[in-house]
Amino acid sequence: MTADRQRFVDIYERHHDAVLRYAWRRVGPDHAADVAAETFTVAWRRLPEVPGGAPLPWLYGVARNLIANRARKNRRNSDPLVGLEENMHPAETDQAEAVGQRELAVAAFHNLPEQDQELVRLIAWEGLSLSEAATVLGCRTPTVTVRLHRARRRIEKLMNSSLEEVTS
Repeated sequence: MTADRQRFVDIYERHHDAVLRYAWRRVGPDHAADVAAETFTVAWRRLPEVPGGAPLPWLYGVARNLIANRARKNRRNSDPLVGLEENMHPAETDQAEAVGQRELAVAAFHNLPEQDQELVRLIAWEGLSLSEAATVLGCRTPTVTVRLHRARRRIEKLMNSSLEEVTS
């Protein structure tokens, strides 16, 4: 086995499941395997560009771009991509307050700009560090830090204003 092939196999074996979960949370189970396969196809073709120490953020960035391309194509063809909303909420226990808080949080999350939603997903769902999220998003770590802080403030403000509307 050549060194390049072995490197690719190692990357694939270590990160395939994470890339698949990343795609599943964004496009649903019907399209996640295709996105993961396309991501690793790109990784094979561009293997010299894949960072040696931490390839996962780079792979997430490729998957993110593939998903964005699919979404644009589907909008043009009027064939909507499987929605995030269908897949992002695990079943809660039967606690009314927790359900209410979750609904407020989800509504606030959906009122964020798409760019901020993706940042929150990378940090909260994928467990990336700020520098890894910056790699995925193609920006600098300080930019991600500021955007995350602002997104958190927006979510809090939206949740508080929604809560005030419900209680008044």
